[in-house]
Amino acid sequence: MKQTLYIFITLVSMLTIQAQEVRNDDLGDVSDEFQNTFFEALKQKGIENYDKAIDLLEKCNSQHPDNAAINFELGKNYFELDKFQLAEKTLQKANSLKPNNQWILETLYHLYRSQKNVPKVIETLKNLDEIHPKYATTLVKFYYKNQQHDEALVLLSKLDAKGTNRNREQLRHLIYLHGRKFTEQTKYIEQKTNNNTATEADFVKLIYAYSKLKNQQKSFNAAKLFSKMHPESDIPHLSLYKFHLTDNAIDKAVASMNAVLKSNSLNDADKSRVLNDFFNFTKKNLTYLPQLEKATELYPDVSVMSKMALLYATTNNKKATEYIASITKNNATSFNDLKLLGTVFLQENRIEDALKNSEKALSLFPAQPIFYLQQAKAQNRSNQAKNAIESLEFGLDYLIDNPKMEAAFYTEMAKGYEILKDKKNQAKYLQKAKKLSK
Repeated sequence: MKQTLYIFITLVSMLTIQAQEVRNDDLGDVSDEFQNTFFEALKQKGIENYDKAIDLLEKCNSQHPDNAAINFELGKNYFELDKFQLAEKTLQKANSLKPNNQWILETLYHLYRSQKNVPKVIETLKNLDEIHPKYATTLVKFYYKNQQHDEALVLLSKLDAKGTNRNREQLRHLIYLHGRKFTEQTKYIEQKTNNNTATEADFVKLIYAYSKLKNQQKSFNAAKLFSKMHPESDIPHLSLYKFHLTDNAIDKAVASMNAVLKSNSLNDADKSRVLNDFFNFTKKNLTYLPQLEKATELYPDVSVMSKMALLYATTNNKKATEYIASITKNNATSFNDLKLLGTVFLQENRIEDALKNSEKALSLFPAQPIFYLQQAKAQNRSNQAKNAIESLEFGLDYLIDNPKMEAAFYTEMAKGYEILKDKKNQAKYLQKAKKLSK
């Protein structure tokens, strides 16, 4: 009983909604029989009996072929049955009979959208936008999707004249980015800086836009203004550091780098990038090693500390040992860090550490041949030649189009056979390595 009552209430609600749409379209001066047939069609549509609804509507249509309401309802039923061509034909006829009707146009919009017919979606949304402003933002999105960036920006400016909002702001910058409209983007953000309304995100975009326009001076100026207007933010130092380094203002670069490394808001990737960048600078300018050492204390990045160990290996054994001790304690898990650690341990002949590192690396990256090679080198040095050869054979299965590494595999395999006093195989793999090295 309750279920029957629920179905009845639902059906009445659906018929009421449809009847309201029909009143908007106006059936005109028709007979009672015609009205009964028409409303029976609405009822059949309400219970999803679309074929029956179409039959009844076609009966109505034969009597009044130029009735907008009939064509509208026919279009909706054809749409429900995925008969898209018939749906479009009848909906377009309804639209021509009753132009600029919101309900007809909205149904056409959903029809074209379901077919991914973006040009017709845009055409329909433009008509809807003239009726009600709620469709404007959706129209902007489809302009963007159809790469009509100029049209999208014009409409956004029209909307923003009445007040901005966050979603439209994000959409605007997506259009600038994907439309490569960096000049327009800089003008827009510069206006906000002049009004003191530019956010941190605005400044980041402004710096990037000027860099894409290859205007490094304006990009630098934007970073300095960013720092001035948002002195509590660490973000501008990501750019200022690089600009100061380029200008050879090393003390300022180090100050910005330290601000980045001390930051609680910047992520590890940003810190690692800045520190690695300063390492590359210091490698060519060794007088700044003390500043780099202090920086690694602020942010003990495994990659940089491994490089520091290699850098000191030939000049300062004590320093190299200190860095090796630090990285041994560090729980490295990235491919690059583990690869670099393996190189350091092998170079410093820390065989036990090299074996542990390669075992860990292979558990994380079992298809990376470099770790099989590092493992084999450590195994050969610890008189485990059979294991070394086995590791190399496994690693060769993963090696693709890398003749240089393949030659290194064969050279190491020859060393394994030398330890086993197998001169035949030693000569065989040395010859293979020699061929690849030519």
